Amino acid sequence: MLARSLPRALGATAFTLLLGAVLVLPASATSDPLDQVSVAQLETLMSTEGLSVTAAKQRLANETAAADIVTTLRAALGGSYAGEWFAPGSTDLTVATTDPAAAQRIRAAGALPQLVSLNLLTLNRVVAVLDSRASSVPDAVTGWHVDPTSNSVVVSATDPAAAETFAAGLEGVRIEQVDAHPVQFADLYGGDGIDATNDGSRCSIGFNATSGSVRYIITAGHCTKVGGTWKAADGTEIGPVARSSFPTNDFGLIEVTSPSWQQTSSVKTSNGRVTVTGVGQTPVGGSICRSGATTGYRCGTVEAQNESVNYGNGDVVHGLTRTSACAQAGDSGGPFISGSLAQGTLSGGTGGCGLNLIGSPATYFQPIAEVLSTYNVTLLTG
Repeated sequence: MLARSLPRALGATAFTLLLGAVLVLPASATSDPLDQVSVAQLETLMSTEGLSVTAAKQRLANETAAADIVTTLRAALGGSYAGEWFAPGSTDLTVATTDPAAAQRIRAAGALPQLVSLNLLTLNRVVAVLDSRASSVPDAVTGWHVDPTSNSVVVSATDPAAAETFAAGLEGVRIEQVDAHPVQFADLYGGDGIDATNDGSRCSIGFNATSGSVRYIITAGHCTKVGGTWKAADGTEIGPVARSSFPTNDFGLIEVTSPSWQQTSSVKTSNGRVTVTGVGQTPVGGSICRSGATTGYRCGTVEAQNESVNYGNGDVVHGLTRTSACAQAGDSGGPFISGSLAQGTLSGGTGGCGLNLIGSPATYFQPIAEVLSTYNVTLLTG
């Protein structure tokens, strides 16, 4: 169930042909850049800011022109410049200044003037001080930034008292209470695709695990046996292969060394995600589901346990569980779950999930308990 990427030249050609088929427009449709504006952008401005179609298009045109206006006024106003923004429901750019005499110049450049007390240089210095305190920032403080609309530096926190302590002694700070702490969206979910950087092999994430402070992805051993470094589907590096066992067993670990990635205890499903709460072993006849990068979320029943499977060429794997949930190339290593309990990771199978499937599909998974005990790692659970 391991897949390899298409040759780059072929992929690029196909992609170019597709673009050509989709993006060739009549000359009349390309005469005005605003005619090609994303419908989603216009709809957003209309729904969130109450703008008409005409006003939304004008707003977008002014946003395009704003870069040149800002560059001109930053140079012209110097130390009195205090930031810029588009007010909700307005089509016009607002530019702030600490100099009352600068209002006429701002209007002449095509923006609305706003007189404030603190210039941008002062606000940025406050941010720099907060940045220098980052090593001791409490978890309750979720971030800080310059807000030109309020002529202040906003410190956001779930606990305002923590923010006040963090920003003590600084002028121009405004505390903003928020409901939740941000999390990284570059998350590792069971069922996400991963690719080997050395040969383009594709597999799927099974589960996340740890050993002390070291972070791991559990996936199939016939995937990790290629070694090297693995990356996510978007090209962001995850880390190198740490351990691998195939054949006889079919499991391996990829160490999560990149700080870009946040581990989760979740598995992707057909309509969201399920949080893994522990480890289980569903009996024969019990229902079970799997997730993978190629075919997504598929379910079936357990048909046999502790089966030895011969993949040919001397590759025999023992102790696998057979199910009727279909899978295809690229799903290898993906998670099997029953309810919220982790069962194992996809090893291989027969058939597939296509419409032209001959016979019933069969898939085999490596039970998760053996992986955890062999490598002495702890499954990440919710």
